[in-house]
Amino acid sequence: MSKNHVITATMAGATLLLAVAAWRTDAQRGDPPSQTSTILGQALPGLTEEQQQAFSEGLQKFSTVETREEGLGPVFNGTTCAECHKAGAIGGAGIDLTISRVTRIGGIRNGVYSDLTDFGGPVLQARSLKEFDTSCPIDGENIPRQSNRANIFASLRITTPLFGVGLIEAIPAETILARTRQNDPDGVQGVANIQMNPETGKKEVGRFGWKSQHSSLHRFSGDAYLNEMGITSQFFPDDNLPQGKPIPPGWETVPDDDIDEDVEAFTTFMRLLAPPGRLLPLTPQVQEGERLFQQIRCTSCHIPEMKTGANPIAALSKQSVPLYSDLLVHRMGRNLADGIQQGLAQGDQFRTAPLWGASRRRFFLHDGRANNVEEAILHHGGEATASRDRFTRLQERDKAALRAFIHSL
Repeated sequence: MSKNHVITATMAGATLLLAVAAWRTDAQRGDPPSQTSTILGQALPGLTEEQQQAFSEGLQKFSTVETREEGLGPVFNGTTCAECHKAGAIGGAGIDLTISRVTRIGGIRNGVYSDLTDFGGPVLQARSLKEFDTSCPIDGENIPRQSNRANIFASLRITTPLFGVGLIEAIPAETILARTRQNDPDGVQGVANIQMNPETGKKEVGRFGWKSQHSSLHRFSGDAYLNEMGITSQFFPDDNLPQGKPIPPGWETVPDDDIDEDVEAFTTFMRLLAPPGRLLPLTPQVQEGERLFQQIRCTSCHIPEMKTGANPIAALSKQSVPLYSDLLVHRMGRNLADGIQQGLAQGDQFRTAPLWGASRRRFFLHDGRANNVEEAILHHGGEATASRDRFTRLQERDKAALRAFIHSL
């Protein structure tokens, strides 16, 4: 299999404030004609001057190209966060699967799940410092072959958008857990991916990542800094081992003392990043699509709104969050199962993907296999089977209305 990442460009200083959207035209995607009505990539409204300054500093760090001297490598997938998070604006989803799709591996050994660190897991980094110094003995990693020692699963993962994630973090855990107790006529039964957070020493409800494997943006940031750029930090102190082998002498990169400050800066930027607004107006077709979305029970998982609790940041306190997700993991059927286990999430379970900002997405589902909303719906199985089948039975006029509703988000 070819590498999942290639270098296409160096982020220039001019891209710090806005990255040009690079999604397909409406005609190519089969989307209804539209005009962008919301500027993405801005800070939450209502921030203090100090918070706005912290957001700007975080944005700059998020866009900074890392170097070997700053801890990059020896294996990595990107040299800057914004390299993969830039659809619509910095902080968005990926715009190119050759850049913004990575490989996660895992396997079963003696009946127990393993991250396969001896094969370079759980994430295979496609690039190495050899790009900058040909004397580097380390290459990027490819998916290992099956062996008698492990049943190996490989899962491609695309970059998720970060708009509004601070609001998601501010939703009380009990609000999320309450959804696990619903009595759904279709048998939908989401599960909270509860994890021990070593930073707090407490069990917390996961809400970030394709399997809700992270409970906080700080953990999400530190994990990405390590697995996507190879940079260690306080709570992620161990370097990735290329192909599971020790790093050759002289190529083990040691982070500067300010690495933890970098993780804090990334966290602040994401926490204060504004959510996406509606793209299309509430036309009669969009309103009919929203009614149908509820009628075929897509809202069993994609619940329209949650609310944040009290928060020391006023812009995050007691706010409506129209994310269209319950943040739980659900069994999605054999077609989408990837075998990868993360925390309590099993190989066929995935977080309900938030639909706000769906109009700015170029690819859908965890591996980007769907090029449009309808393809994504048809790949649903497991707990979503009944809703998917109701969609397939709709008349084309009604399907178009439902698509228009999702494209309005």
